[in-house]
Amino acid sequence: MKTASSFGLYSLAATQPPEPTLPPRCYTLLLTESAGSLAPATGLAANGSRQLYLGRPHHHALPAVPAGVRGEGLFFTDEFACLSGRERELLLWQLFHQPEHPHQPLPVPPEVAAELAALLGHMQRQDTHSTMLREEILRSYLRTLLWCCARLQQQSGHARAGVHKGLLGRFQQLLELNFTRWKSVAEYADQLQVTPNHLSVSIRKETGQPASEHIRHRIMLEARRLITRRDAPLKEVAYELGFEDVAHFSKLFKRCTGTTFSAFKQELQAQYAAPGQLVA
Repeated sequence: MKTASSFGLYSLAATQPPEPTLPPRCYTLLLTESAGSLAPATGLAANGSRQLYLGRPHHHALPAVPAGVRGEGLFFTDEFACLSGRERELLLWQLFHQPEHPHQPLPVPPEVAAELAALLGHMQRQDTHSTMLREEILRSYLRTLLWCCARLQQQSGHARAGVHKGLLGRFQQLLELNFTRWKSVAEYADQLQVTPNHLSVSIRKETGQPASEHIRHRIMLEARRLITRRDAPLKEVAYELGFEDVAHFSKLFKRCTGTTFSAFKQELQAQYAAPGQLVA
């Protein structure tokens, strides 16, 4: 529930300070420029060239950035972004999962660089405020930023037309469509015509987590979204996620999140109803 562990902004100076410690399951984005001279009006490199590095969970972008560059970026978790459906597929899987060319930066034209830098600046200023809607505003800026990056990726020709051809992509597509119906690795493996063990090992190799963890994570992500967006009660969330046994879902929620359903709701309500706070 703490934003510090689910969202953050960071910068790299030309002297390359120690890399920030990032949560292993976060997505990372870094807009860099060369260590050469900067145009004083814009802060861009003199030739206007910048590069965009994208990193997915367990494969952060920072290690791929050459030494001696400047840049600013952010990290965020799946839970913080709170994306679902087609938007989640486009802004997380197609944008960040590029196994053929991991961490290959995208060239950023000057006008797009200015747009991305402005969005990062807005987020930096908003992140300093302590308001009820702080996270919602940051989340809105983040979506806009990711759409700009997705557009840049498509224009540069780096978008993967066959995003669902690999086993990971096909598994993710099935998971997004069926997580409220299928809860076991075996059900997905059967549809993908592989053994459950092969599926789990293959997914772990590419993402650092077995298939079963992805299934649980997607279910819990949707549960949090339902609580946050609609303040849905336990029974409604359980049924909407395909659990007929509410008690079983309650136990799973506590095992995956480390807190009870009611405690999670109370913490969320306290976060958005803190007294004396005004939206900036």
